[in-house]
Amino acid sequence: MQNLINFVTKYKVYISFTALVIICISLISIGDVSRIGGFRTVIIGSMAWMQGAFSWIPNPKALQNENRALRELNLELSTEVTKMRTALIENERLRKLIDFREKGTDSLVTAEIVGKSSIELRNYVVINKGNEAGILQGMSVRTDAGLVGNIVGTSENYSLVEMINNRNVKVSAKVQRTGITGIITWSGGEYFLLNNIPTSFDIVKGDVILTSEFSNKYPSDVPFGIVHKVTDEKNSLFFNILIKPYVNLASVEQVFVVMKVFDEERNRILQDMEKRLLTKKKNR
Repeated sequence: MQNLINFVTKYKVYISFTALVIICISLISIGDVSRIGGFRTVIIGSMAWMQGAFSWIPNPKALQNENRALRELNLELSTEVTKMRTALIENERLRKLIDFREKGTDSLVTAEIVGKSSIELRNYVVINKGNEAGILQGMSVRTDAGLVGNIVGTSENYSLVEMINNRNVKVSAKVQRTGITGIITWSGGEYFLLNNIPTSFDIVKGDVILTSEFSNKYPSDVPFGIVHKVTDEKNSLFFNILIKPYVNLASVEQVFVVMKVFDEERNRILQDMEKRLLTKKKNR
């Protein structure tokens, strides 16, 4: 059927011409003028009917051109919509960052993540601020949502940040509602573990977790996450607690460096203690 339509559309002029020639020859053969006049009326009416009958047949080439133009317009509109949505999301994120910076009590330096790497199965990011901006090793990194990591290396214009989602990282934390303290660790996956919380303590799903004042690495009262699940393990004195972090560490882009370095003497005492304990374990 489609082939027939295409054929008629392509050769409709020739078909009409052929039909007219046949009609003319028929009229000549009749030879009666009065009959020719009446037949002429019939022919004109028939031609008008044929023109109306063929008018519904689409022109494939015209349709192709129209469809191509519509697709191009749709692509342009889709691109513009995507750009506007991206701009709105970016604008909202920047508004939150500016508002947080204005309300914060600590001195903060804004930076952007420009690189990500994994060194010996440890997760690191590189930010575009370094010694020239006053950033030093040991400073903490966060977003308006919560904790991100700690500065472990600096150059003039860049800094290396050890992320909190590393197996060797331990974060001293507390439950905001009750003040109960514990240690947060990461063993892989989306969630963190809050350790050393006895089963007799009050902690429930939905409790907010902050960094505690006992940390020798991170500032206190920085939001960390929310209690996702509390499990009372059999034959255990401690809860198994899963923490969902506030910061999506896989997609974070802008961060703040907290311009504060903890007392080196305090850190050195704790590091010496850890070394002694490790030495004792090896000697056993």
